[in-house]
Amino acid sequence: MKRRLVVFGGGGFVGGNLCTIALRKGWEVHIADAAVRQAIPAAHWHALDITDAAAVRTLMQELRPAAAVDLAAVADIDRAEGERELAQAVNVQAAGTIAAACAAEGAACLYFSSDAVFPGTGGPYHEDDPLEPVNYYGRTKMEGERAVLRACPGAAVVRISLALGFPVTDGNSFFAALEAALQAGREIVAPADEIRTPVDVLTLSDCVLELLDRRFAGIMHVGSTDSIDRASLSRRAAALMGFPDARIRPEADLRPEGDVRVEPGGGAKPGRAPRHKHGIISVARAQAFLATPLVTAERSIERGIRERLPR
Repeated sequence: MKRRLVVFGGGGFVGGNLCTIALRKGWEVHIADAAVRQAIPAAHWHALDITDAAAVRTLMQELRPAAAVDLAAVADIDRAEGERELAQAVNVQAAGTIAAACAAEGAACLYFSSDAVFPGTGGPYHEDDPLEPVNYYGRTKMEGERAVLRACPGAAVVRISLALGFPVTDGNSFFAALEAALQAGREIVAPADEIRTPVDVLTLSDCVLELLDRRFAGIMHVGSTDSIDRASLSRRAAALMGFPDARIRPEADLRPEGDVRVEPGGGAKPGRAPRHKHGIISVARAQAFLATPLVTAERSIERGIRERLPR
């Protein structure tokens, strides 16, 4: 009998890739998302408002899955800053509800978190280092981690810095936005002072499924074995996409108009939440535990572009 997996927020960029790979590995995949999409026809789709606690509990009781992954999030940093009640409801309260439902059904539980829980002034950050988010999004992820582990002490919390790849369903991705801007001939503003520890979505998905298989409990950082600044990452990705002469301007802030920005920087522009500068996370715990090999930032960039899954 196939093992049953429920992915909350499975219609997004990371979720769509994770569900596709899970299907290939023999899981029976159920996607719980705000809308049912045509993509990934082999998966079972469930329209669900994640903030409806009763609906979440009912779905888990009906499906009784072996495992559940919570990818549903208000992940846009500026939106989270401006819509705090929604960010709290999705990133914290719903996360706790899913974790409690997993505990009730005996399902493995995995919650996606972020390096935004750290201040981003140093690094490398380890799993047990003090948390000090600089924006409301990071604060909700910090609180979400705590809610999940309270409700389900056997849950896994996976912190990532930046996922690389392309969507197979919907959802925003750094590479998709970058490619569209390059195809339009736009200049790219890419901050050289923002450092991330990226992971391609294929490696990430393999790691997540292994953690579920092995019922890992606790917090784990998943990323590349080294870190890279956003300007260098953008240049390398542009070259691999076939745009070696792309106009990529390393700068920490936008001009008033005319530029493309794939991820805003840490400048104090009106209406923009602050960003953590150094998303430098240690992946030593993951390397010691996982059989899935973690790769360099260069290899993650290559995999994210050259090995994209078909839509």
